[in-house]
Amino acid sequence: MATSQQSLKNVPKDILLVADFLRSGESKLKIRQGILSGRRVDYFKGKHAVNAVLREPYKKNAKRPSVSDRSEGEALLSKLFTYGFFVRIEKAPKSKHLNVHNVQLFEPDAYYAWVYEGSQLKGMLIGMAVLLVTLAGVMFPLWPATLRQGVYYLSLGMLGLMGVFMGLVVFRLVLWIVLKVATGRDGWLYPNLFADVGIIDSFRPLWGWDEKKTSKKKTATIKSSGSEGDGEGTAGRDDEGFGEENDKND
Repeated sequence: MATSQQSLKNVPKDILLVADFLRSGESKLKIRQGILSGRRVDYFKGKHAVNAVLREPYKKNAKRPSVSDRSEGEALLSKLFTYGFFVRIEKAPKSKHLNVHNVQLFEPDAYYAWVYEGSQLKGMLIGMAVLLVTLAGVMFPLWPATLRQGVYYLSLGMLGLMGVFMGLVVFRLVLWIVLKVATGRDGWLYPNLFADVGIIDSFRPLWGWDEKKTSKKKTATIKSSGSEGDGEGTAGRDDEGFGEENDKND
């Protein structure tokens, strides 16, 4: 299977931007994985790619070709197909094994496997970072004494911070149990370590009580009991009216 990475220089920049968009998580293109020619590949359905270029995230970059309707989206995806970014495939139901389709053209209801793997810059940077960290660890005995001592104190500081964190978790739990037994209420000492908020907001307020939630059944009972008087006043009229309607219908 040929790779479009070899001929990217001949691809217009705006078309390459579309391919990079579809390969990114920003496009929200539904991707599945299968096995094609003995290797794992990502594949998608044609109409899902058309939907992706019609969404708002695609329009954020003015350098991408404009797409106003589905026909233009299909034409754009067909252009990507001609540059070899993906190939048409056929798949058997409930199987991950894929085969190259005999008819190679773009259709919304057909499936396509990616040949283009997207930008490799991020992967290269991650690989270099891992390599540098590993090399630095191996060369640790050769580090200057002051630098090694700094790393030692830094590691102690991190361990101390983790110890404080765990101690705070245990203290909050013990305090909650004591307050629950003594007062019957749930009291919490902040910071709220597990809330999805910022560091400063987790300390606001410093102390708090959990409000008791009124059950839905009790609320419904109160509402129904409050409306019984009105219901009794109208019940007779409703029944009478219903009877009159039945008489007319009969």
